[in-house]
Amino acid sequence: MSAIEAPEKPRTQIARPGRQDRPVRSEQKAETKRGLFYRPSVVVAVAVVAILAIIFGARMLFHSFTHESTDDAFIDSHIIAVGPKIAGRVTAVHVNDNQPVKTGDPLVDIDPADAMALLAQKRAAVEVAEAKLRSAQSAAEQADAHLGTLHAAYESAAASAAAAAADANKNRGDLERNTQLVSRGAISKQDFEHSSIDTQAAQATLDSKKKQMDAAAAYMKESEKSAQASHTQVDAARAEVDEAEAAAKQAQLQVGYTKITAPEDGRITNKAVEPGAYVQVGQSLLALVTPEVWVTANFKETQLRDMRPGQQVRIAVDAYPDRLLRGHIDSIQAGSGARFSLLPPENATGNYVKVVQRVPVKIVFDEQPDVQRVLGPGMSAVPDVKVKSGFGVAVTVGVIAVIAIFLVVVATALWLGRIRG
Repeated sequence: MSAIEAPEKPRTQIARPGRQDRPVRSEQKAETKRGLFYRPSVVVAVAVVAILAIIFGARMLFHSFTHESTDDAFIDSHIIAVGPKIAGRVTAVHVNDNQPVKTGDPLVDIDPADAMALLAQKRAAVEVAEAKLRSAQSAAEQADAHLGTLHAAYESAAASAAAAAADANKNRGDLERNTQLVSRGAISKQDFEHSSIDTQAAQATLDSKKKQMDAAAAYMKESEKSAQASHTQVDAARAEVDEAEAAAKQAQLQVGYTKITAPEDGRITNKAVEPGAYVQVGQSLLALVTPEVWVTANFKETQLRDMRPGQQVRIAVDAYPDRLLRGHIDSIQAGSGARFSLLPPENATGNYVKVVQRVPVKIVFDEQPDVQRVLGPGMSAVPDVKVKSGFGVAVTVGVIAVIAIFLVVVATALWLGRIRG
């Protein structure tokens, strides 16, 4: 038996929620198929970004024309290497690493026993030299007194010689008169002989007095030489005293060198000494970093054309990126850094390749903020030097920026009009 198929029943369409929104979705799909730059919001956002980029670029362009900067810059300071002036064993160390100190604060003590013994020896030598000086002075005074006695003896001999000379002259006169008288028979021959004998005796006495005066003069000259020698010995003894006193002062200094103190205000760094260590003369025990700091910036030689001492500088320290410090150029080194290095380049030999050289520029801080208490040598910094006032550059860059912004605004308006049309 063949099966008779029943007629199909018509299917009723059930209304589903949201079916009437299909045309709207089609329109949205059509709109999403449009390009990204055909959306007004996107165009406006791009225009705003372009204007901000123009403003930022204009600012950077103006800065590049009026400022010079480098990242090859470091904090610099005076570093004092502290070492002993005498050798000895360390008995005490009064400081620790990174400790701030003032001028005259004790740092290191060295055993003073050897220095004290040397000082006692030198003081004893001073006393011996002073005793020699007193003895020499006494001898010189005695020589001076003896010389005075001889001077008196010479004067006495001279007076006696003068009296003898006067007596001899008188007797010679009497003899001449008696010679005439005896020839006339006015006196006896015996009186004449007595007169002759008296004249001879007076002359002999005069000769004796002259000899005595010559002897006194010789003794006086000898005494003068002796007195000069005595005074020379006094000068030599006084020189020995001065030498001994200088040696004693040197020994006193050696005692003072056992106490090492801070030569300046600063902060202790690189401490390499402990109690009990034996140190030599000049050995580096620690370093003292002074509070005064500055920036040594190595600019390219092509950046120095408009750079002058006194120009203002803004300094950014890597340790404090959010705080700008102000300073100014103090000086520019007369020569590149390579020329003053340990092994300066010899460009006259071999193949030559031109390299832009770096020149150190010293930049000092205008103020001493609290942050500088922890600024130390070797810390990185970025100085920004204002080399030009830049009024003309500012006008030129501003005009260019305004024109560029105007063109962006006009282009944006035209594009938006085209989209809406």
